[in-house]
Amino acid sequence: MEILDNILDIIFPPECGICGKIGKTYICENCYDDIKKYLYFNENDDILHLLKYEGIIRDKLISYKFNDKSYLYKMFCEIFEKNKKCCDFLKKYDIIIPVPIHNKRRKTRGYNQSELIAKELAKKMGLQIYVDVLKKCVNTEMQSSLGKNERNKNVQDAYIVANEEKIRGKNIVILDDIYTTGSTVNECKKMLVAANKIGIITIAKD
Repeated sequence: MEILDNILDIIFPPECGICGKIGKTYICENCYDDIKKYLYFNENDDILHLLKYEGIIRDKLISYKFNDKSYLYKMFCEIFEKNKKCCDFLKKYDIIIPVPIHNKRRKTRGYNQSELIAKELAKKMGLQIYVDVLKKCVNTEMQSSLGKNERNKNVQDAYIVANEEKIRGKNIVILDDIYTTGSTVNECKKMLVAANKIGIITIAKD
C-alpha cells in the first residue's frame, strides 16, 4: 500500500489544502505557519482539540464535510502529525474509533469525514482502527442545524455497539471532526463501557 501511495504521489503530487501550491506535503510551510494561530491548547488529560473552529479552518472543514472535498483529509492528517502534543496524546491509546455516520448519510456524502482521518492516523501512529464496533442506528438531524439545547436529545440512543469483545479492556480514542457541546462524542463514549480508558480527539473546537 505504501508503494502505491508513493506512485500516486509521483503521478499526482501533493497539493497544499489551503493555498493549492504543489509540493511534497499537503500543507506547505507558509500555510502551516499561518494556521498556528488556530492551534487549540487545552489541558484535559483525556480530551484534545487540535484547532479552533474559526477563519480558514472553519471554511476548510465545511468544504471537507459538506462540499465533496474529501481529499482535504490529507491536509488535516498532516496538521495532526506536525503537532507533538497531538502525537503524544495518541500514543496513550491502542485503538482509534471514528464517530460513525448513518448509512443513508454516508451514501449521500460518499464518505465519513472522521473515518478518513482516523484511518490515516492509525496507519501513521501504529494504532488499530475499528469501524465495526460503534455504529449509528438512527439517521438523526445534523447537529450543526440544531441549537445547543437540542443536541443532546438529538443523539440520544442513536448509537449501538457491536463486536464489543474487540475493545474489552483496551484504551480507545474516539475521533470526531468538530466539538461544540460534546453531545456526540459523549454519547459515543457512553456506549463503549467495555473499554479500559476512553479519550476524545477532534479536529476543531467550536
